[in-house]
Amino acid sequence: MLGFTLMRCNTFYPRFIQGSLKFLAAVLLLTLSNHVFASTSNMQIGRYLTVENKPSISQVDLLSQTIQVRFPQAIQTVGDAMNDVLRLSGYSLILTDQMSHALKITLTKPLPAIYRDFGPMPLKDALTTLAGPAFYLVQDPLNRRVNFKIKPQYMRIDADDLKIKQAS
Repeated sequence: MLGFTLMRCNTFYPRFIQGSLKFLAAVLLLTLSNHVFASTSNMQIGRYLTVENKPSISQVDLLSQTIQVRFPQAIQTVGDAMNDVLRLSGYSLILTDQMSHALKITLTKPLPAIYRDFGPMPLKDALTTLAGPAFYLVQDPLNRRVNFKIKPQYMRIDADDLKIKQAS
């Protein structure tokens, strides 16, 4: 019965209308399938605006979030500035008893005036800038703590500094 109806349809409609109906059906099918697939990863939040249904890069990697800070006059040292920058990030500095001697000294240094108006830059870059060129950032994502290790080319300087202090 179905075959007969299609056959009658073929004989009844002219060729160009049959092609148009096939084209219209294909466009409709593609439109509907695109909507179904798009709705699984995107959400429409306005008439012409959609967002992805996944966390942003800075929500996954907290140290990649962009910050811009103007430090108040109450923040006087590099350590104060680092703690202030980390305060809302979800991370904190490692405990003082786990810090290297060189890092402890760096954190007590006065905050340079050029750092008072800081950013915009990723949090990771801000921390390494505050620590200075002698350190690289070490991240503990499990405990959400950051530490700084001395770069190899500065190890000798730190060792010489310790020898001088121990001798005096």
